[in-house]
Amino acid sequence: MTSTSLNHQANLDTTLAELPPLPMAALMIGVYNLLQDGADLPQPCHASVSETTQHITLQFSPEPASLKAVTRWALRFGSVVDSEPHQTEHGAQTWCRTEFAYYGLAVKAFAHIPAGPASS
Repeated sequence: MTSTSLNHQANLDTTLAELPPLPMAALMIGVYNLLQDGADLPQPCHASVSETTQHITLQFSPEPASLKAVTRWALRFGSVVDSEPHQTEHGAQTWCRTEFAYYGLAVKAFAHIPAGPASS
């Protein structure tokens, strides 16, 4: 006989991966729960969900403090942060992001931070 403890995140991820895709209403409840679990963390300025990909996206403001915000979310949910420079039509930016699973849902948190003025 096999038993699954529903109190452990890894067990929930495995169990939920075998279920059919969640409807939009359930995904929205997932976003609510995610934001509640991260209520003591810096909050995103935008959140979106995709029923097709079962994905939650959290976007943080384009400001230097957002790198720390994305890092705190990564640490809370057991992930790492990727950061790389980009040159865009609006100038140099640092793109930082993290991805993690939240009760079987893929979550991406990111920010595109404009480069500060060069110091002399």
